[in-house]
Parts: sequence; C-alpha cells; structure tokens
Amino acid sequence: MHRCIIGILLAFLWAQKSKVTSAALAVQDGEYEKALSFIQEALSKPELLKPKDLAKTYMLKARSYVGLVIGSKDPQGVLQKYPNLFEEVMLSIRKCREYDVNKDYEEDLKIIALQASSLMYLKGFELFQKEKLGEARQMLTWAIELYELIGQKEFYPPYALRGMVSLQVRDTAAAIRDLEIARSSALQKPLPNDQLLPMVYYSLITAYGGSGQGDKALALASEARTKFPTDENIRKAELNLYLQHPGLQEKALERFRQEVQRDPKNEVYLLVYAQLWERVNADSAAFYYQKVLDLNPNNLNARYNLGAYYINLAAELSTKYNETRDEKLQQRYFAQMQDYFRKALPHLEKAYEQLPEDLALIQSLIQVTTYLGMEDKAQEYLRAKNVLMQKKN
Repeated sequence: MHRCIIGILLAFLWAQKSKVTSAALAVQDGEYEKALSFIQEALSKPELLKPKDLAKTYMLKARSYVGLVIGSKDPQGVLQKYPNLFEEVMLSIRKCREYDVNKDYEEDLKIIALQASSLMYLKGFELFQKEKLGEARQMLTWAIELYELIGQKEFYPPYALRGMVSLQVRDTAAAIRDLEIARSSALQKPLPNDQLLPMVYYSLITAYGGSGQGDKALALASEARTKFPTDENIRKAELNLYLQHPGLQEKALERFRQEVQRDPKNEVYLLVYAQLWERVNADSAAFYYQKVLDLNPNNLNARYNLGAYYINLAAELSTKYNETRDEKLQQRYFAQMQDYFRKALPHLEKAYEQLPEDLALIQSLIQVTTYLGMEDKAQEYLRAKNVLMQKKN
C-alpha cells in the first residue's frame, strides 16, 4: 500500500517537472504562449516542485512574457491581450530570485531584466505622455529595479522621468529625490548628445522653487545656465522663479532687464518685466505694457493692466480733488482725471472684447463712461452687468 502511494506521488512529481521541461522546450522554439500554458499547469501545484524547479519555472515565465513582446510584429496588440504582462514579469523575476538560492538562473535573469527594463522605461515614457501618471510612475519604478538588477545603477533616465512624473502629481519630495539622483549620475557619467539633462535641471528648479527653497533653485539655475546657455526651458524656469518669490525683486528686475535687452521684441519677457515693475514703480510698468502693445495690440494682459493703471491715476487725483477746497486745483485735477479716463477707455474696451463676463472690468467701464459723460455707453455696460448678476443669482 505504501509503495503504491509513493509510486503515485512520484508520478505526480514527475508529471509536474515534465511540464517545466515542456515549457523550457517551447521557450527554446519561440512558442511562448505554449510555454505559458505549460507553466500555468506546473504552477497549479507548486508544492510538488522543488525550489530549484520553481526558480526555473518563474524564470521561464518571465522570459516567455518578454519574448511575446520582443518577438511580436504587434507589441501593442500583445500588451492589450496581456494587460498585466509587465507586472507578471516583475513578479516572476522576484519569485525566481527568491527560490534560486544557488543563483543558477542569475545570468538568465540579467538577460531578461536587460530586455524588460528597456521595455518598461519606454512604456513609462508613453504613459507619461498620455498623462497616465500613476501607471507611468509604477512602470518606471519597475524599470529602475531591473536596471539595478543588471548593475546599471548609474543609468539615470528612468530616475529623471520618474522625478518628472512625481512633480506632475505634486509629490515634490519624491520628485526632488529622483531628480537629484539623475543629476548626480548624469554629471558623473555623461551620456552622448544628452537631451534629457536640461529637462532634469528645469524640473529641479521648478521643484525647489515650488517648495520654497529659492536659494537652492537659484543655485541650480545658475549652474544650468552655464551648462546649457541656449536652453529656453531653463531660462523660463529661472524667470518664473523670480516671479514666484517677491523677495527676489531686485534680482528679478535685473535678470528680466537682461532678457529684454537681449531680445527687445520678446512679448512674453516684456510683459513679465512690466508686471515686475508694478510692484515698485507703476509708471515704469505702464511704459513696458505699452511696449507690449506696440508689438501686439491684442495682448489682453497689457490692455487690462494699462487700463487699470490709468484708472488708478485718476483715483489718486480724485482723492486730491476731494481733499482740497482750492477751485483752481479742483479744476486742474478734474481735467487730469478726465484725461486719464480717456486714456483708460480704449484699453478697457479692448479687454472687454475678450472678457465680456468680467464683472470688475464692466464696473470699471461703467465708472469711466459715466465720468466722461457717455450716458448711452454707461447704460449699455450697466445692462450687461445686470444680465451677468442675474445669471449668477
């Protein structure tokens, strides 16, 4: 009786092991789906397999999934058929390493990891472009694990890309960690014709700036400008940094002055320069807003802000008008107020064409047209205001 039971058990063990052998033969022939079928049967009773056989089975499983993608003329079709393919590859590699105590399959795993890491990095990049950020971060995390498995800890692109993904999902601390690893690795072992490193700097400047570490961001901006003097993204990141931190006002004005001198017809830099001047000198701001309009009469920000500038000047005169009892001064102030309102009106009207539902703008137009004695226009803007108020209510 005991011999019979032992015989049956040995038959089961042999049957399970034979499935692993059949899977190995199928993999050698490039019949990966057939191999996966044998592997599924073998793993249906893992307790009947020895650790070494389990290690081999999981190695074959990882190799089969990778082979399906690499060997196919339609890799996207393969990934649609096997939506968890990359996850299965990772689980299989980890399981193989767990059971492979003697490291019999270490070299096989390195070959598989070499192929799979590139596939996962490219898939992560694709998901990043499609703004599937959670999936992209997971894919890049797997890619990093596999690159480390094959001894390429210094290969920085997956760290760089994962850092950019983390920045997009507002995980700033994680973004900075990955981007700093990427920057350090890239500087130690530069890649030829590297197009990614400027984006690493851009992202780091943005991340440090956004987390309130302005000094660190400025230091990186200076370093990046030295390495990539013609890169527009780095220049914009630095300029944005100045805009975000009022404490850098003097430095910001100096840097934008340099940019405006370098490119006096750059509408964006002129507009930002004007906005910076608003903090300290409204007259200088107005001067540069006008330069923006000389380049582009339809610039909404310049129109809006220049109109507001003239209204503010009129408001200052209104205060003076009310404070004095000198009739001659009152007449002068009133005439100047009228002049400022006339200057404000065309800018406000142009802005209104693009912002017909801006209540603050409409209120300014009511005020200006009323002061200028334009009763019909004032009534028109008053009706527009009432319609908007009814909609909101």
